[in-house]
Amino acid sequence: MKRSLLVLSALLLASVSLAATVAEVKKKGVLVLGTDPTFAPFEFAGPGGQVQGFDIDIARALAQDLGVRLEVRPVGFGALMPQAVTSGRVDMAMSGITITPERAKVVSFSGPYYRSAQVFIVRGGNPGKFAWPADVKGKVIGVQANTTGQYAANDTLKPKGATIKVYDDFAAGLADVRAGRIAALIGDAPTVADLQKRLPGQFQQAGKELVAEDYGMAFQKGSDLAAAANRTLARLKASGEYQKLLNKWIVQK
Repeated sequence: MKRSLLVLSALLLASVSLAATVAEVKKKGVLVLGTDPTFAPFEFAGPGGQVQGFDIDIARALAQDLGVRLEVRPVGFGALMPQAVTSGRVDMAMSGITITPERAKVVSFSGPYYRSAQVFIVRGGNPGKFAWPADVKGKVIGVQANTTGQYAANDTLKPKGATIKVYDDFAAGLADVRAGRIAALIGDAPTVADLQKRLPGQFQQAGKELVAEDYGMAFQKGSDLAAAANRTLARLKASGEYQKLLNKWIVQK
């Protein structure tokens, strides 16, 4: 516990002293976005390897409002939150990052820009008859490291007898679902819809939502970039552009 408090204090001090500002971003002419490009339709590698998606378009709108160009820097999620942000490696992070009180101690969040939920992804047809909140005792449930899905699984499923398998790479978890090596993989609801669109019949959602959550843009603690992001979000929503981006990227049910 003492060590955790010391680490948290160090992160807080670092985020205050290194916080990137609007003025600094404008001076250098570039807004550096850190993202884990394995989370379609929010961020993923498109044709030619260029990272695209819902989050990328919102970050690009923020860069345009600031009068700078957007640089997308791929970072694994485990290193992205919060280390890449607090260290100043990136100016901001977007990667389906859930706003939580713990994370808000070390980074500054924009207001919520998307409402999502953690759900269970299973093989198409659900041959294992997996369900939630039915008993998960003895089931192996996959989660991606350092995600709210992992935290929820440890808090909710592990006490009920589930075995939690942690993956650094979400795609590796999907491969184990497809092969029947795990009963289910926890992921974000829009991811299931995207998988059903891109890979018909291979995956589906099973059972009820595990937990609902809000996504936010993350910045160094105390940075005025968070307020700038909120202004961009307000503009996008007022102009109707936000809804256009939803229609473009998020599969509607």
